[in-house]
Amino acid sequence: MNTTQRIPVTLELWMAFERKLYSPPQGQDLSAAERAAIPGCEVLCNGAPGIANLWKTLLLHQTPHLQIVWRAPDGKVHLVAESHVAIPNRLFFCDSLALTLNRQRQLFERAKQRLANVRSPNEFPVIEPARAAGGTSNADVLRFAFRHLREKVVNQFRKRFSRRGHWGIALHSEGSGEAQWWLQIPSPNDRFYADPFPWRDADGRYHLFFEDLPYSTGKGVISHVALDPETKTWDAAPQVVLELPYHLSYPFLFEHEGDVFMIPETSGNRTIEVYRAAPFPSKWEPHATLMKDIVAADTTLLHDNGKWWLFTTIEQGGGPNWDELHLYHASSPFGPWEAHPCNPIVSDCRRARMAGNIFRDANGRLIRPAQDCEREYGAALWFCEITKLSECEYEETPVLVKRAAPERSGLHTWNKAGDITVVDIKMNIYKRARAWMGYSRL
Repeated sequence: MNTTQRIPVTLELWMAFERKLYSPPQGQDLSAAERAAIPGCEVLCNGAPGIANLWKTLLLHQTPHLQIVWRAPDGKVHLVAESHVAIPNRLFFCDSLALTLNRQRQLFERAKQRLANVRSPNEFPVIEPARAAGGTSNADVLRFAFRHLREKVVNQFRKRFSRRGHWGIALHSEGSGEAQWWLQIPSPNDRFYADPFPWRDADGRYHLFFEDLPYSTGKGVISHVALDPETKTWDAAPQVVLELPYHLSYPFLFEHEGDVFMIPETSGNRTIEVYRAAPFPSKWEPHATLMKDIVAADTTLLHDNGKWWLFTTIEQGGGPNWDELHLYHASSPFGPWEAHPCNPIVSDCRRARMAGNIFRDANGRLIRPAQDCEREYGAALWFCEITKLSECEYEETPVLVKRAAPERSGLHTWNKAGDITVVDIKMNIYKRARAWMGYSRL
């Protein structure tokens, strides 16, 4: 990406304003991003070259789509590496720019490795770059500044009267006869329930494990309820079954050699940990640590064709941990784990982060649920068909997207056990509103 273009004065002033009021981000040095460049390659942002195109993309609150390309002597443009970069808060230009430039540097490093592993760059797919969208105008900067200030004021009122991102659980039973209707079981107003994982035990009884996060502590624990065998609902209060000094969520469950194990998300401890039921379902004891010194989210295992696969999204260089999916394989669910040569196998904020168990559909396709975090965390669900899975290859194709009903604002975990399907739903609630239970369309 050509970084010699001059930053407009109005944008310089706005960036100075952000640095004055907020903590200055790290990693937005344009020269550092330029030094990572590869001779013969360039970076495109949303299909067009030039740093001004990146500025405009961020000012318009769009998602940066970075592509490292190699231009062949015949004029064809070959795609070497790409990423749809997660921007957690689009209101802050400096933070967004820092994240994007850091990802650009990472992409150049990956591109160098990929170029070294092929006989010719012509082996990479050919793409048709878009034309540059035009320079950044003063009007672009002023609109961005107005939106920033307006949202800051609006958010203060929202925080006073409502909770955005309040999660609850919805459940559907195949025997209910109403395919479109789900039993909504919202969490109380002082906490939220999310990341539901159902489990059917050897006696055919259903259990539900989920993240339970009290707003007073801001630290998640893992809670459990037993579902009524007839109604597939619960009446008893959830019981905490796993609590640690650090945050827990996403209680992925699996069975191995007669025991039931759980891999809760423990990114706050910079680990991936395994717990064994002793006994199921009320007590869990430490069993193994799969990885250390890693900020990984929503780790999910798959046992397929005699091999264990570990999918997890990993924080890279201080960015969010929901836009780059990594894959590992082993002969045992407890490792040792070997990294896939194509890591990250998905670099896309729209479908990287795991959203539940990988499963086979009615047609035998291997489906990976994924979170769409492009506009906001947990906005929707994608279902991706895994078409190639081996120690040296990985490919998938998005086949279906599931968005929340208009009165909801997101979905981000989808799981099934027997004839029970569960999903968590995000909603905005008034702080004084009362929780309710009832059927609704998802």
